[in-house]
Amino acid sequence: MLKKSRYLETWITKDLKDKMVMVGGPRQVGKTTLAFNLLKKKTTNVAKHPAYLNWDIVSHRANLMKGKIPSQQPLIILDEIHKFARWRSLIKGFYDEHHPEVTFLVTGSAKLDHYRKGGDSLQGRYHYYRLHPFSLNEISRRPTL
Repeated sequence: MLKKSRYLETWITKDLKDKMVMVGGPRQVGKTTLAFNLLKKKTTNVAKHPAYLNWDIVSHRANLMKGKIPSQQPLIILDEIHKFARWRSLIKGFYDEHHPEVTFLVTGSAKLDHYRKGGDSLQGRYHYYRLHPFSLNEISRRPTL
């Protein structure tokens, strides 16, 4: 996995101290990679990290639907959870029950931004960021033209 620091990491790390953070954006820009970089643990199979829950993985989905999140994980990543119709209520419950001992990073497509603009049951509980593809400055501090 690419261990390149992204322009939002500092802000996300700071904001996770007081609220959950949502990171949306186009496909393949590195949202999940950014989330794993914040875990600061090396693993060969990121999908098996106990703090990572992906709605697209059947066993993860089943645990989420039962209200189960991993214990002793200060940061939980909820990836692609917006695919569940009542995702906002689900994570609101997780947040209200476990915060501040546990904080949540929600990653997903640009649809997160669309949902954010509707009636929001999560109001006041999160910060939203949109991740863009790598900028020239992120790729090289001294670009040559």
